[in-house]
Amino acid sequence: MEYTLNSTSRDSAMGNDIILREGPLIRLIFRPQIVNNQQNSDAPVNGCFIYQKKKKSDDWEDFRDFDLSSLKAYEGIKLELKSDEMLKLMTEADVYYKIYKEYGIVQGRSLFTKADNQLQKVIEMFKKDSSLFETLLDENKQELVKQTFEWMANTKNSEDIISRLLEVKGNELDQLNNLIGITNIRKLLKVWQDNSDNNDEEFWQGVFTDNAWVLSQIFASPMLLFEDKAFVGGKGIGNKGGKVVDFMFKNDLSNDVALIEIKTPSTYLLSSKYRQNIYSIHSDLTGAIVQVLGYKESLQREYTALRSNSEEDFKVFNPICVVIAGKMNDLEEHKLQSFEWYRKEMKSVVILTFDELFHKVNLLLELLSEN
Repeated sequence: MEYTLNSTSRDSAMGNDIILREGPLIRLIFRPQIVNNQQNSDAPVNGCFIYQKKKKSDDWEDFRDFDLSSLKAYEGIKLELKSDEMLKLMTEADVYYKIYKEYGIVQGRSLFTKADNQLQKVIEMFKKDSSLFETLLDENKQELVKQTFEWMANTKNSEDIISRLLEVKGNELDQLNNLIGITNIRKLLKVWQDNSDNNDEEFWQGVFTDNAWVLSQIFASPMLLFEDKAFVGGKGIGNKGGKVVDFMFKNDLSNDVALIEIKTPSTYLLSSKYRQNIYSIHSDLTGAIVQVLGYKESLQREYTALRSNSEEDFKVFNPICVVIAGKMNDLEEHKLQSFEWYRKEMKSVVILTFDELFHKVNLLLELLSEN
């Protein structure tokens, strides 16, 4: 329900008419007003009962005021409220007490919405623990929170299950974490199976952003995602030409960074035959290699300026460069041989295909499934 307050002075505001009784032509209302009561701050609400009549335009018009001082000794006025009318008056008037307690007198026109009891309980829960609200606003967790609420609403024994989870300890918790990990890995492998020919680079950018741990499997040392779509310098005086690498990872111990440039599974690795059983490397792959090396050079050159503008520490000793592109399974034997000769001679850039990367993921799934 919505409640409107219109200030009538610095110390008063008029609320919505509370309709207590209504007929075809006549109705009884209570017109509430909140005030700054200097004598008793716990009593900020007053008002008056008014009978109204319906005009031909269907608008309601107040009856003309009756002067009670004109009553004679034997005369009187009796205004009786039925029980449901009394309940409505008390319930609606209580809202204005709460509005005053929370906001006081607000100048101008103000609109307030009354939450039902269930929603109010949820609001109070979030007020007591702000981290719950932050989780709800987190784009990466919103869907999971929504699914959890839906599951709790539709599962009869959800309370028992949650209680049991809260009691989980030690090796049981490790098993539970493994189970959750296995589920997520299977979902990711399903994404790969359904999209192994997807040539949308932004799609794969989103997949790896949501599953950054997959890219960390590339490295022998402990690496964590530092930034996706990371700016590595290169802007000219006109603020143009900035270089943005797809992913920047950081060694968890040394803070040295690594640069990852992703293409798509459909990226060509090899082009035409150069000699018998010898194939040239495709420009799509060499272009990606030169691109990531350009990012590395820019990052090293402008490290001091970039570091001073970064909230987190990072180092640029000799960044590892990685290009993820194409599929190895598409290569017949001689093409595979040419590809392997080429990438094994690359000293500054690691070249990895999409199917190799997801094969690593599948091996991880098998390892977890055994435990």
